[in-house]
Amino acid sequence: MTHLATWRTDVRRPVAAVIGGVSWNQVIDVPRLPAGRTETLFSTGSREGIGATGSGKALNLARLGFDTRLHALVGDDPEGDRAAAELVGSGVDLHRVADPAGTERHVNLMDPEGRRASVYVNGGSADPPVTEADLAAFCEGADYVWVNLAGYARRALPALAARGTPVWADVHDWDGQNDFHRDFVDAARFLFLSDEALDDAVGFAAHLVAGRELVVVTHGRRGATALLPGHEPLFVPPLEVEAVDPNGAGDAFCSGVAYGHSRRWDWPRALAAGAAVAAGCVASPHLADPQLTPQWVEERVGRPAG
Repeated sequence: MTHLATWRTDVRRPVAAVIGGVSWNQVIDVPRLPAGRTETLFSTGSREGIGATGSGKALNLARLGFDTRLHALVGDDPEGDRAAAELVGSGVDLHRVADPAGTERHVNLMDPEGRRASVYVNGGSADPPVTEADLAAFCEGADYVWVNLAGYARRALPALAARGTPVWADVHDWDGQNDFHRDFVDAARFLFLSDEALDDAVGFAAHLVAGRELVVVTHGRRGATALLPGHEPLFVPPLEVEAVDPNGAGDAFCSGVAYGHSRRWDWPRALAAGAAVAAGCVASPHLADPQLTPQWVEERVGRPAG
């Protein structure tokens, strides 16, 4: 422990700016997802907690030692206060923009395989009073900028492009056609997407590598495939854990990869860090494993040579 602490004392904490994505969720475990007809299902468990992709990334990045700030729409309501308290209590610098529509809320049905059906009880405001200048100021000085799939978050992209700021984006289950995702895809230098809505996700992603440093296709419990310019696809095996709650695993994976990148690890090691952080998330009922620390990751991945 002492040796590791000494090794990190001369390393400046990387700064991460995350735009968009806070919700308050109810998660209901069901034996299977509804089959598209009227039926009755009996829950095997339920819980409430913070959700959404911005929360997931910010909580994991903060636990990984990033100086983390999160810009998000959060209602002036009990759900928003609870979400804000968890973020701030975990070391996230929350830039809370009051959403007159209230805090975004979801009900997620989860089956034993980790598949999910999400019901948006409240989707929040589509056109909040947030400007490109506001978001540009929020990102000032950040080493890592995540622009999430929130409608207002795309307003940051022109300013980031003008500055030449590398954008990290996670477009989730993009089908390759939905125009809502297109601006985020085009802006990303580091791009993550899942294979859920694509028949040949790796083949499709190969066409996205040009002009980017990294494209990753996640396969859920089957691991991930990374595509790098000038290289063959690199398979990233998952870590075997007993699954408790897969919510947030993709955000945890992205955060682990960013951690490895911030340590200047090679891509295979950085991607292995992503798999380790994702496994910790899956084995925990939280968006970020409470045991997660830089040391936790490095014990599972190994310190870089030298």
